[in-house]
Amino acid sequence: MNLGDVDSTPRLSMIVLTDDFGTIRRLVEHLGAQTIVRGVELVVVCPSAKDVQFPAGLTDALARVTVVEFPLLPMGAARATAVRAATGPIIVLGETHAFPSPDWAEQLIRAHGGPWEAVSPGMENGNPESALSWSGFLMDYGRWLAERPSGEIAEPPSYNASWRREALIGLQDRLELMLAPGGGMDEGFLVGGAVFQHESHARVAHLNIARLGAWAAERYWAGRVVGARRCREWSLVRRLVYFGGSVLVPLIRFVQTRAAIVHARRRRDLPTGTLAAVAGGSLLWAFGEALGYLAGEGQSEARMLEYELHKERYT
Repeated sequence: MNLGDVDSTPRLSMIVLTDDFGTIRRLVEHLGAQTIVRGVELVVVCPSAKDVQFPAGLTDALARVTVVEFPLLPMGAARATAVRAATGPIIVLGETHAFPSPDWAEQLIRAHGGPWEAVSPGMENGNPESALSWSGFLMDYGRWLAERPSGEIAEPPSYNASWRREALIGLQDRLELMLAPGGGMDEGFLVGGAVFQHESHARVAHLNIARLGAWAAERYWAGRVVGARRCREWSLVRRLVYFGGSVLVPLIRFVQTRAAIVHARRRRDLPTGTLAAVAGGSLLWAFGEALGYLAGEGQSEARMLEYELHKERYT
């Protein structure tokens, strides 16, 4: 269902999952403030279009607004459906709680003039007052901080990166798997010589959970869905080997986050307790990952959907 002005040709399509308009209102306002707003398409996936009623005039400046009715679970299928519905040559896998700076779209489009299959924006902590917020942010986005210089990278983040639409469509049936939580990078890109770029000037402010109970639950469920998705085609023996090896995961996760902590500290003093929170988050992630190898994902994705949609409630 197209609700926007079709006179402008989209140069970039932002995809976001939502349950109603209130969940994405802040994101829509940031898109409306883009320097090249007439080149931006918004693609909204929701269970029912009647729950996403845009106030008059709010989206008039956008090139196009497309509302796709589709179940939000599984999330990979919902995002894949949105990719196919998008019309821009560049697609951003957006989130309800990640807000782009005014020149974000312009910077991404300029970066895609290079040979890159995907471009990572410079990620910033949108609620930097809390050690819990910093721990989750650094664990999830530490490799793509805005403080890091622009240049070629090994791979982009799972969310908030921009992709050439042709590259995603080319995955065909594998697209849904890659866009699912814990899906990871499609091996076709890794072995096919695809190159990726970090564009630090395309800034995105990402909100992170800062309430203890929700923070602990998100760390656990995220680890579990990653473990379960990683081993979905493994033998029982291999699952048991990785379950036993999970005792090393907290150390691995902490070491992986250390470089991000160093980069962040060059610009600011992190809240007291950030290192302890990273250590605790690594333990919770490892516990979830271990159970994912042994018992599968259970309700992981359904639990993660609450935080994907409504993370702002827990900041």
